[in-house]
Amino acid sequence: MNEFQVIDSVMPDVPPSSADQLAAARERVFATAQVLPASRARAGGRSWTGTALVAAAVVLVAGAVVALVPRHAVEPVAVTPMQKLEAAAARLAAAPEAKGRYWRRDTEDVMRTKNGPPYKVEERAMEVLAFGPNREVYGWREPISSKPYTAEGLKAWRRDGSPQLCPARGCDKNMPAYASADLDLGLELADGLKPTLTELRSLPKEPAALRAQLLESFDSQVAAEREAWLRTAASRLITSPATPGTRAAAYLLLANSPDVKVVDDIPGTFGLDGLAIQFTGGQIVIDRRTGQLLGKQGLTPEGVPWRAEIVRKVGWSDVPPVPPAKCVRCTARL
Repeated sequence: MNEFQVIDSVMPDVPPSSADQLAAARERVFATAQVLPASRARAGGRSWTGTALVAAAVVLVAGAVVALVPRHAVEPVAVTPMQKLEAAAARLAAAPEAKGRYWRRDTEDVMRTKNGPPYKVEERAMEVLAFGPNREVYGWREPISSKPYTAEGLKAWRRDGSPQLCPARGCDKNMPAYASADLDLGLELADGLKPTLTELRSLPKEPAALRAQLLESFDSQVAAEREAWLRTAASRLITSPATPGTRAAAYLLLANSPDVKVVDDIPGTFGLDGLAIQFTGGQIVIDRRTGQLLGKQGLTPEGVPWRAEIVRKVGWSDVPPVPPAKCVRCTARL
């Protein structure tokens, strides 16, 4: 066994060196041996010299191998809220989309009253909006509950015998659910901008191109302020049946609009904890990991959330929506 065979036995995990690498290493080792003092070489005898050669060769060859092994690329860490939003938007745009003939969104609508006797109440209701393959549109609202949300109000309500508060399930047995707002406007993004489902699904997936195409529909005779009109369109686009790429572009379009900022570590009121695109009077909350929309919140002038639309379910499937019994005008055709 020669010195370079010893290397293979003591370092089995190191990739085998090429002939050129071995020749270069051998030349450096023997060059080193030639400059050793004669007295030191005699003191250890031949075995010492062989051991030194092996050790030196191991060091030199290992160093050459390490230098040749490529380092794994290190991904940049998102630091600012805007960088986190860009990363989340990229993940959303790359996410596969479920297939189906019907698109449906179920949101839980939460609203807290600011005052009024005898209690400050939190009202909850389910809102459904859906579209079918033949221009069908479905929409209804179903009350869930009303109850005090402050410790003082809850205590007073219990002291009064916990009376039923409306709107809530069971309050109106003749109409347990009712139609949402005008279903004909289900796909309207802003004043004067009402695309078909096909047009909506064909919108650009890049922020600048999306902005340009949306502004083609801006009419100063209909809407007074262009940027406010554009913010409305982008906000509604985010909650629409648009493609993941278009919705991701809408995030960035909205985030780069005047008087809009991206914030992280929001309080998590109503269970909405994520990145927020914040503007006057409200914010859109996005999942940091997936980029999916978590919901929207209304804000007081002090920045305190007082209402929310929490996304419970959204996407495509082949299951046709079925409005609740006795729901009047809960379906229409675009």
